[in-house]
Amino acid sequence: MAYSTPAWVTRDHWGFLCGSIMALGASLSFASARAGILGGLGAVDMIFARYIVAGAIMLPLLLRYGVRDFAGIGFRRSLILTLLGGAPFALLQTGGYGFAPLAHGAVIAPSTVTIVSTIGAALFLRERLSRNHLIGAAIVLMGIFLIGWDGLTQPAGERAWLGDLLFFASSVLWAGFTLLLRHWRLPALQATAVVAVLSFLMTTPLYLAVMGIAHLQALPLGMLVFQGLVQGGLQGAITMIAYSQAVIFLGVSRAVLFPAIVPALSVLVGIPIVGEIPGALQIGGLGLVTLGLLTTVGTFRRLGLR
Repeated sequence: MAYSTPAWVTRDHWGFLCGSIMALGASLSFASARAGILGGLGAVDMIFARYIVAGAIMLPLLLRYGVRDFAGIGFRRSLILTLLGGAPFALLQTGGYGFAPLAHGAVIAPSTVTIVSTIGAALFLRERLSRNHLIGAAIVLMGIFLIGWDGLTQPAGERAWLGDLLFFASSVLWAGFTLLLRHWRLPALQATAVVAVLSFLMTTPLYLAVMGIAHLQALPLGMLVFQGLVQGGLQGAITMIAYSQAVIFLGVSRAVLFPAIVPALSVLVGIPIVGEIPGALQIGGLGLVTLGLLTTVGTFRRLGLR
């Protein structure tokens, strides 16, 4: 007997599930990356490990869908997607933490993605922004700033502006990736496969040429393998697929709020992984982000609480 999806399970339900998987996976990856830095790895080491694993996972899918035409996406569009959502994006985002504190990235990155993607969805994709969209997005942004307020008010160093600029640039790239996924209506698996494999081809030779084999051999192997599995398997494959599906099911203006809740979830995930206990402002921000997301997806409207 064939299984059929229950009538009450809508595209919104699937989109919400995919977005939640993306947010949780990215939060685990973010907290693990902080643990990796504390464990002796550099940002470039984790990016190398990320695309070694992600490329290996997604290569069989790319071979199945067709290497010659890049899984039906074509070389030009595949290259554009990789430049926007692949290795360059990851390098900019991770590189920002070399100049600015984590709190800056937690505020600037999701805020930029949310604002730029929402405006782009309205202007270029003609997505209708409902009152719930706008109210929810505003609440999420307030929560993000509350989460990072303590860090933003602390001394950040003379070159923190450079890290902030890298965060902003990476977020603009990710917003472009999000908009093009929706505009081209690309299948999630194929898009993730070409981005992962092309990013592997970009990063691996460059890393080995610049850092050298001796540097690689001196790294803690266990931590490097762990980061490869988390950053590559979880973040580079599973969360990329989930996010691409969320964009397809929900549209850009709602899907981009799931990356925006990553800092809030990272606060909770970081408790057992990194041992950092959130303060009152962070807990308040977490509540606001959750409220904003529920508002945007229409939870209160469905419950008759609007």
